[in-house]
Amino acid sequence: MLNQERRLRMRRAMEAKQLDALILRLPENVLLLSGHWPMIGAAYLVFPREGTSVCIVPECYQAEVCSSLVDCEAIYYALGGAMDPPTAVAVKDLLAQQVKPGWRTIGYEGDFEMVAPSWNAAESLVPTASYHRLLREACEGKTLVDVTRLMLEERVLKTPYEITRLAIASEVSCFGLEAFEQAVGIGISGVQLAAQVEQAVMVRGTGYRESVRVRAFAQVTTGHAETACAHRPNVISTMRPMGEGDIAVLELGVVADGYWADRTRVRLAGHARDEQIRIFETVRKAQEAAVASIHPGVRARDVDAAARAVIEDAGYGASFPHVTGHGLGFGYHEPAPILGPRSEDVLEEGMFTSVEPGIYTAVYGGVRIEDDVVVTKDGVLVLGPYKKVLS
Repeated sequence: MLNQERRLRMRRAMEAKQLDALILRLPENVLLLSGHWPMIGAAYLVFPREGTSVCIVPECYQAEVCSSLVDCEAIYYALGGAMDPPTAVAVKDLLAQQVKPGWRTIGYEGDFEMVAPSWNAAESLVPTASYHRLLREACEGKTLVDVTRLMLEERVLKTPYEITRLAIASEVSCFGLEAFEQAVGIGISGVQLAAQVEQAVMVRGTGYRESVRVRAFAQVTTGHAETACAHRPNVISTMRPMGEGDIAVLELGVVADGYWADRTRVRLAGHARDEQIRIFETVRKAQEAAVASIHPGVRARDVDAAARAVIEDAGYGASFPHVTGHGLGFGYHEPAPILGPRSEDVLEEGMFTSVEPGIYTAVYGGVRIEDDVVVTKDGVLVLGPYKKVLS
């Protein structure tokens, strides 16, 4: 059955932790165990160690739920109508009905600091103190256990089904990379580039390999000063038009039905100076060295060291301030594995990570190249490969 391996893994982990059930509401975790990526984050998944799981969802999204739930029963509640009862009351009652008398310990998400959005990324619904009170009332007489760490640990190793879905997201991201490559030129701004990238991803990506809901989050900086700061976790797309010799850096997050890709490419307008070409080639070689070093059993810090050594040998060590990569998949960023000099992670088959070294200078601008890779039993596989060119 579709992604049965994931549910079997989770139930084994629950048995080891003596958990009778999980009650989950973060969209990324509902997706993980039910196959449904919530529309607005108002879905509640009851996942028992034994028996059939139940997803409590707004009835107005019945069509989307029915087409995506796997090995899971749907129960609906009213939402959005002028005369509908209070949502909290309806949800609490439905949750309470699913709690079995023999259950003693139930896991919940108590400490997620970073969460992935639902389809409606403009307005996220997240667990709050009020929700936790509701949960305690619905699970009266049971012991509630925070399973944040367990959920994150279980998500690190992707199943073959999940890798296939992540490959689709990475392939969809290539539509944005192509649009970026074709649009960069003298006179265009970062905002215009970001808009064209997002349009290409959404228009061409929707329906690609049966993808239903696709969205892009593009950030584009242009010019030497702006791209020199492009190492920050987030940037603001620039209004500044590109001039002769300017570099544009595209940071691109793509989500396809709840599965994420994270890509970066750079492009130069006009003619490149010799040192810009040298910097670009250094970053390209650093990324390829890091990818080549990946295999099961390698320390994440050694992958980082492979990229960092290339950049340091070129004399730009001080201009590479961030880690070489991070986990992702059910979110734009995940806490493991981290490809960094202080990382204690060891890579295993099924881990999914970005590989994104960079060099950032005020004189020549910033350069970063980022791809997503999965650790295989024999080494590594780059998902959604796309060419690396400066101009």
